[in-house]
Amino acid sequence: MKPYFSVFGKTIPFYGLFYFIGIGVATTAALLLRKKSKIPVFDLVCSAVYTMIGAVFGAKLLFLLVSMEQIIELKLSFEAILKGGFVFYGGLIGGAIGLFVYVKQFKLHFFDYFDLYAVVLPLGHAFGRVGCFTAGCCYGVHYDGFGNYTYRYAADVATPIGVPLLPIQLIEAACLFVLFIVLLIFYVKKHNSKGFCLTAYACSYSVLRILLEFFRGDKARGLFLGISTSQWISLFLFVGILTLRSVLFMKNRKNG
Repeated sequence: MKPYFSVFGKTIPFYGLFYFIGIGVATTAALLLRKKSKIPVFDLVCSAVYTMIGAVFGAKLLFLLVSMEQIIELKLSFEAILKGGFVFYGGLIGGAIGLFVYVKQFKLHFFDYFDLYAVVLPLGHAFGRVGCFTAGCCYGVHYDGFGNYTYRYAADVATPIGVPLLPIQLIEAACLFVLFIVLLIFYVKKHNSKGFCLTAYACSYSVLRILLEFFRGDKARGLFLGISTSQWISLFLFVGILTLRSVLFMKNRKNG
């Protein structure tokens, strides 16, 4: 399968298509769920703009940091770098910073927004991973077993052509969709438990990502002490969110 298709003479990459579909479905889900926390549409839209700006900058910056060796090795042009990949965790961190800035700037309730975003994020991310699969980026290890996929074309110049690979992108997409369903159920039934969905998402995804990274085959992930950049971030995220929840719990218990 080619990583693009043509409509009226225009070439449209599947990666970009699924990226925007992911944003669309996540936004729709957020609009439907916002009433649970009484979030105005205006604030939801504006916070999303802040979040997206932070996410784009963060995702591209981390991509440059972890891919610098590959960029130099392949002598990628500035245009290719701009059109090139984004790293999810960079987008997550940048987006969280953008959302935090908006919430603090307008003195809104922190967990109302972060819980909602935590619920819909896996849904949008799942479509993004399908986009990764169509582009050939974030590919899996060499795998000859059932369900393997062999790329004949790929948008990513580093993708192995003619080599059977584990479709780790689709596996992650499936896991993310399941995570979305679980978080959605908790959000609908326990939306008054402030911070629950944020904690559940951060802990669940960090563990999932640590495990999935062992089955990734792409080199542009950064390694330190044999552990990828995403695994390090996952570890810090897991410890950080549990520490935050523990501090808040003790503070509430003391005040209560």
